[in-house]
Amino acid sequence: MDRFGRMVAALRSGQTARADQLRAEAPGALLPRWTAGEPLSPALRQVHQLGCLVKAVRVDDTYAWAMADSSIYRMPLAGGEAQRLRLEGRRESFYWEAVFDGATVVAVEDERLLVWDLVTGRLLLATDPDDIPLRAGPLRSLGVGAGVAVTGTEGGYLLKWDLADGRLLGRTAAHSGDVNRVAISTDSAPIVLSLGGEDRFTVTLCFHDLDGLRRTGEVAVPEPAGCGGWTVLDGQRRAVTVAEDGLLTVWDPVAAAPVAQFPTAARIREALVFIADGACVVLDEDSALRIMDLRDGAVRGTIRTDFTQRVGMVAVHGTFAFAAQGGSTEGRTNLLELTDPLAQDDKDRPYFRDAVPATIDGRPAIIAVEEGGSFEVIDAADGRRFGEPAGERRITLRTAVWYPRPGVVTVGERDLLVVMSECGPTTVDPDTGDTHTAPESSLSPAGPSLIATRNGLITATNDKGVLAVWDAATLTLRASLQLAEAYGTISLALADLQGRTVVLAGTAGGGIRWFDSADLTEITPPGRFAERPNRTAVRGRDWPGPEAVTALDVSGSVVLLAVDDTVTCADIATGEPSGPALTHPKEVLAIRPTVLDGVPVVATSCADRTLRVWEIGTGHTIWSVTLPQQVSRIVSVAADQIIVLTEGHLVAVGPGPMIVST
Repeated sequence: MDRFGRMVAALRSGQTARADQLRAEAPGALLPRWTAGEPLSPALRQVHQLGCLVKAVRVDDTYAWAMADSSIYRMPLAGGEAQRLRLEGRRESFYWEAVFDGATVVAVEDERLLVWDLVTGRLLLATDPDDIPLRAGPLRSLGVGAGVAVTGTEGGYLLKWDLADGRLLGRTAAHSGDVNRVAISTDSAPIVLSLGGEDRFTVTLCFHDLDGLRRTGEVAVPEPAGCGGWTVLDGQRRAVTVAEDGLLTVWDPVAAAPVAQFPTAARIREALVFIADGACVVLDEDSALRIMDLRDGAVRGTIRTDFTQRVGMVAVHGTFAFAAQGGSTEGRTNLLELTDPLAQDDKDRPYFRDAVPATIDGRPAIIAVEEGGSFEVIDAADGRRFGEPAGERRITLRTAVWYPRPGVVTVGERDLLVVMSECGPTTVDPDTGDTHTAPESSLSPAGPSLIATRNGLITATNDKGVLAVWDAATLTLRASLQLAEAYGTISLALADLQGRTVVLAGTAGGGIRWFDSADLTEITPPGRFAERPNRTAVRGRDWPGPEAVTALDVSGSVVLLAVDDTVTCADIATGEPSGPALTHPKEVLAIRPTVLDGVPVVATSCADRTLRVWEIGTGHTIWSVTLPQQVSRIVSVAADQIIVLTEGHLVAVGPGPMIVST
């Protein structure tokens, strides 16, 4: 078992100290503690986030390499932080394409081809902009091989350059418009493949001998083509292209004719990569690597990345694949291990709409709500389905109710799941599946929009401005109230105030309305809470607006509210600050307070994709972690991990950086 496997095994057996030791040995391989809904791919070995657009990748016996933002990042395969080397002569310029070539990296900008040394970062070569014919236009694409580079231009030209001294060795008009792909085959007599055209619907595929750039074949591509490359099948040199609609074509370059075509669900990639001695191609499909056999079109493997967008580029060496996320300046990369036979990660997996924390049989658990109204109980310790030690017993509950967000309420000594319908709340026992629904239709005819639970009570609002409270044990309606502003309440909480339970309603106008939970009589906000302005908010494109109380929660005697980029903490009885305002660089999306080692803290999620844990009393940031996507739901906070809901699945991250940034 490798280091990653030992780490996962240690986590699942409760040996957190051993897992932390293994993680510390290779901090570059930091991964979530666990995921559920979309599990970790068994092939995933390292995650890095470089913070800038990746233009080229490579992997060799020792390192994974990436070029991004005029820098080279080198990541040890054995684990560790990314080592950054700044390239000489960097300036404000955009590199259209880059290629690793031996001990160098080659890139093109509008007017120059540049070459750098990978060891020192020294600029070895920069071509003369005057060498580019005016009618050729700016450089746009790049192919490297046999000691030369061939660049495609916006005006349809191919230009051949000597990589030793930068001389322009040849040029030819190849296409009627932008040359968007160049690839060089160095097998036997070197051949250049180029894809280009006047627009995306009039693309031609051309073949040229490398020596004089003489055209040896040309064919119109019926569908818009996005990428191409070279391989050898059964001893025969073959070109491969993939169209925008996913159609993969294998070409005979001598006859300039297709020899095989296979439909795929692949999206456009920056380049094609081949494995298994050229017999298989690595494609991108829904942020996963789909490995297809070029002989029969069969899928030999599917390996998920943890990307939130498409795979932009891939490099393969030996048993490792190194992938970079495309279309993003995050610079997110995954190091994946290719197994024999190739992995087939299941792509049909649960999609969680929401999740809430609970205690089941005395153990922390998460109740995850799937699409279609099913509920899965997950062990908070390891992300496995709650049940037997082996995790094979799955508790799945089904109900026909419609809900905005679920909640959990404690009745007696049991935590019950609460979901809402137009008829009111429904409670579900996650252990037995017993379901009870409120008999009164207090929220009808509008659907519920907010829910909060506390002290055996359930409160909810709907999108017509009705506020209601139920007793959770009997599901009898205690009180119902029609608020003046139908859409004015956008956050909701229950709290203890001077021996009674009160309802707090955060408004779009920036205020907090207070109600007695017994009869929903509105009460005067205590202390300085009465000073908060509550302006009339008008629904529009920027709803709910920067003044809105977008998140509201209560921890003990502290009320926490989020307005725009700031979380304010105040004593519930006086409204006096319980600590400094917690200011974020962007809008706050979610909050979750708790107590860790006797210290009141709050976890926050920000639009900058960063989770932070703050000491409420001091405003000190205990730790923070940057995630690949924004988080709108913090499910639970513990001393060793935070569980969040991202797009469709749960992720548990531990203290310290989950993703290595350099």
